[in-house]
Amino acid sequence: MYFRRFLLGGLIASSTGIYAAEFNGQLVNHAQKPIINAQILVRGESLQTRSDEQGNFTLDLPEGEYTLDIKAGSQGHFHQTIRISDDQQRVIVHIDENHDKKIVITANPLEHTRLDMATPAVVLSGDELVLKRSANLGEMLQLQPGMSVSSFGPAVSRPVIRGLSGARVLMTVNQMTLQDASTTSADHDVSVEPLLADQIEVLKGPATLLYGSGAIGGVVNVTDKKINPQGSTGLTGGAELRLGDSTTEERSMVATLNGGNAGFAWHLDAFSTEYSDAKIPGHAESKYLLEAEGHSEEEEEHEGTLENSASDSNGGSLGTTWNDDWGYFGLSVNRINKTYGVPGHAEHDEDPVPAPAPGEEHEEGVAIDLEQTRFDIQSELYQPFQSIDRWFFGASHTDYQHVELEGEEIGTLFENKASEFRSYVTHKPADGWEGIIGAQYSNRDFSALGDEAFVPPSKTQVSSLFWVEEKSFDQLKIELGIRAESQRTQVEGFETRTKTGVSFSSGFVYTLSSGDKLAVNFAHAERHPSVEEGYSFGEHAATQTFEIGNPNLRKETSNNLDVSYRFETEHLTGEINGYWNQFDGFIYGAYEDNIGAVLDLHGQIVFIDPDLPVVHYTQQDAAIKGVEIQVKTPLISEQGYGLNLGVVADFIEAELDSGAYLPRIPPLKYGLTLSYDYDALLADLSWIHYDDQRKTSSNELPTDGFNLLELELAYRMTSADSDILWFLRGKNLLDEEARDHSSFLKDLAPRAGRSWTAGIRYQF
Repeated sequence: MYFRRFLLGGLIASSTGIYAAEFNGQLVNHAQKPIINAQILVRGESLQTRSDEQGNFTLDLPEGEYTLDIKAGSQGHFHQTIRISDDQQRVIVHIDENHDKKIVITANPLEHTRLDMATPAVVLSGDELVLKRSANLGEMLQLQPGMSVSSFGPAVSRPVIRGLSGARVLMTVNQMTLQDASTTSADHDVSVEPLLADQIEVLKGPATLLYGSGAIGGVVNVTDKKINPQGSTGLTGGAELRLGDSTTEERSMVATLNGGNAGFAWHLDAFSTEYSDAKIPGHAESKYLLEAEGHSEEEEEHEGTLENSASDSNGGSLGTTWNDDWGYFGLSVNRINKTYGVPGHAEHDEDPVPAPAPGEEHEEGVAIDLEQTRFDIQSELYQPFQSIDRWFFGASHTDYQHVELEGEEIGTLFENKASEFRSYVTHKPADGWEGIIGAQYSNRDFSALGDEAFVPPSKTQVSSLFWVEEKSFDQLKIELGIRAESQRTQVEGFETRTKTGVSFSSGFVYTLSSGDKLAVNFAHAERHPSVEEGYSFGEHAATQTFEIGNPNLRKETSNNLDVSYRFETEHLTGEINGYWNQFDGFIYGAYEDNIGAVLDLHGQIVFIDPDLPVVHYTQQDAAIKGVEIQVKTPLISEQGYGLNLGVVADFIEAELDSGAYLPRIPPLKYGLTLSYDYDALLADLSWIHYDDQRKTSSNELPTDGFNLLELELAYRMTSADSDILWFLRGKNLLDEEARDHSSFLKDLAPRAGRSWTAGIRYQF
């Protein structure tokens, strides 16, 4: 249960002198302060307005039921269904525990809440987002059902959705692709700063219709307010400070400032984060790795500290937005600098054979120094034509580079220059059908330069068209969509190739009762091989492998069925998801025996280090299936305070057609949560058990289970002009040795031990 939650509740009054068609309301936040300049649209109607300086608004609506789409800037974006009758003339926004069910997921241009989507989704925002902030996105999301993390130490991780990550999970910022190098290798960081996020959204399952083949496993969308469609009146902003104990020695600061007037808004932000080498319980190397190498724990020196895991980052953003009743137009620029260590000598992909123990080779650790500058343009026109409700246009350009440092020497320089254009229109209802028609184009110029560059320079252009429609029949809403995509790849030293693919989906959401919904969705998705999968060749210093691509890989096809049951009663709320995903030509890195020589991609013999594991990309049919459960029940529910008990669980099973298990598949996890909310105080206690993972791929080492106990405390102090949130978070309070099976470094880099982080967030 979290503080910043909303409900549009009706205040019924006699309608003396008021026309039944005129509907008045007021928007206020949790402190009963008016929400100014919020955009209010009536879904399915050609009506919109804005709240004034007192939060008041007026709509001319006849008697009936309507859904209001309220975009309140930093206060949130949410839906509320209201019923207007002759004796009802006023509506007020106030705090309610069901805010999370009203939040609009902006990654879906049709702007649904998670309850109304045919596929499962997760959203983090408000105080929940503040309390769960960590060094990276993967760690923030990993406790959600169906989510785990692929990490390369504490500083670097990518979210894993239902066992899929890398090139199968698309990272976006405000619906635009995050064009970094994180899909090239797991040790490359996701270049987005969690401290600046206003909301994090996850679409679980194929989202290729809206975002292309890179979203065959799902989408993680981060939203911020660099471009603010709702504008700004006066000066607002805030600051946040976070301090960690000796386990991580976290020092994080972030500040934001917003200003403007009617028709114009500007935004500034800056951040700085620093982490030391993490303290760990026990040894960095797992007992299975030590046994495989013939070592004992007494021989190892890496105990109590995860060497080379420190990180240091800073950056900032500038944004401007012009807005009016016609729509908005915004520009922004963002800069990120980060340096981080890569602990241990990592395995890569399905590496079954442990790499040499630290201290035997490569005594100096590998570090990565990255820089990214990103430019964004976004615009939206409201009702530009009679049949069009909204017309969105977005463009981004990313200039990214990082160097892999081996001690003081530069090993490899990675550069990625990428541009993306995305546009779609949302049309007004036609015979009951509502939907979007759009186009997307991206251009990526990638290079890896240096003695150990393992991916050749390449240029990739992707063009696509997509169309999604939905229609409601009383309790039933159906969704249909299709996307056609063409990918042109130019790799230095190889012929240019152009490949096409078609993805489609169909699904429905059936409202069984006022609080119960059944959602079913089938998606056929196609993914073209990435440049890394097709053309890699060479030693990768950070992962300590020799990688060999396969130019003859065909496209990967997924047929995914999702079934979700969402329910809400007085005593029980929750969601149960089941899915089955059949892959035709699943692409993965198969490990081969190293005989000291390999054939390059042109058929020539190349002699290599005989101690390096050899990774050769291939493909085979595979199936991934699983179940996700999240249930909550109130133990105490009184005015002013409440106590809720929650249950979470998820299970994944993934096999190749040969019967072999896929590597790095997360184990069964389950747990309990306890949430207490009293006036300005919030307390959340969670216990999550991760089971042993013994279903491993060929020569993959098993992983022991562990228990995570976490505590979150927050206290809010509110005045007429400001809002202060004090918070404290404790992680791994049992101080257990915790290794994520989905991590490339699970046998070399466990999670940090028991740690505490305290902080304060100030907003005005």
